Amino acid sequence: MAKLEPALPFDHFSGKLAKNERIVMRTRYGRTHSYAYRHPYDGPISENRKPIINAFAKAVAQCKIEMNDPERMDYWQKRFIQYTRAAKRNPARANAQFIGSSAANNAAAARKNDKLYVSLRGFIIASLSVQLRDNQ
Repeated sequence: MAKLEPALPFDHFSGKLAKNERIVMRTRYGRTHSYAYRHPYDGPISENRKPIINAFAKAVAQCKIEMNDPERMDYWQKRFIQYTRAAKRNPARANAQFIGSSAANNAAAARKNDKLYVSLRGFIIASLSVQLRDNQ
């Protein structure tokens, strides 16, 4: 990944410059990064992936609703603060406790689940995605 320092008219790139372009730009935490898709998959979506994709789409829509409601936003902010404190010590255990993933039962799966959510929106979407997948 390359780090860019763009000129003033183009200080926040986002996305591709052309439809078939493999170089993608994004701005995270005030810095613009570019990266390339090397081997994108263009085949059909597997039947096993469809429920996961649908749950994620529903979680993103629900997250937008939750973030617009002041009471729910207060709840999520308090929960996120608790999560970040716990995740500093052990991200996998914090994910199992606050997001509710079933990976806590399996040590190998828990190592895969040691992602640290640094944004409130990402934390909310992950929590809602797990809840929606468990309800299906």
